[in-house]
Amino acid sequence: MKKLLLILILSLGLIGISSAGEVDTNIKKLKALNACENCNLSRANLSKLYLEDANLSGAKLYQAKLIGADLSFANLSGANLKSANFSKADLSYANLSNANLSGARFKDAILHEAKINGAIFCKTKMPWGIDNSGC
Repeated sequence: MKKLLLILILSLGLIGISSAGEVDTNIKKLKALNACENCNLSRANLSKLYLEDANLSGAKLYQAKLIGADLSFANLSGANLKSANFSKADLSYANLSNANLSGARFKDAILHEAKINGAIFCKTKMPWGIDNSGC
C-alpha cells in the first residue's frame, strides 16, 4: 500500500513538472509564431506582451496573467480564460466569441469593438462591473 501511495505521489509530481514545461514551451512558441492554437498556457505570465493579431483560439489560459498585454485583433475564440487577468490589456477588435470568461478580470481593459457573442460570463469583472449573465 505504501509503495502504491509513493508511486501515485511521484506520478502527480511528474505531471506537474511536465505541465510547467509544456507551458514554457508554448510561451516560446507563442512569442516566435504569434500563435498557439489549442495549446496550454494555464497560469502563464504573458503580462505586457505584444500579441496583436495573435491566434490563441481554443487555448487554455486558465489563471493566465495578461496584465497590460496588447491583444488587439487577437483571436481568442473558444479559449478557456477562466480567472485570467486582463487588467489594463488592450483587447480592441479581439475575438472572444464562445470563450469562457468566468471569473476573469478586465479592470481598465480596452474592449473597443471586441466580439463577445456566445462568451460565458459568470463572476466576470468587467470595466462596467460584475457580469453574471452566464451563471
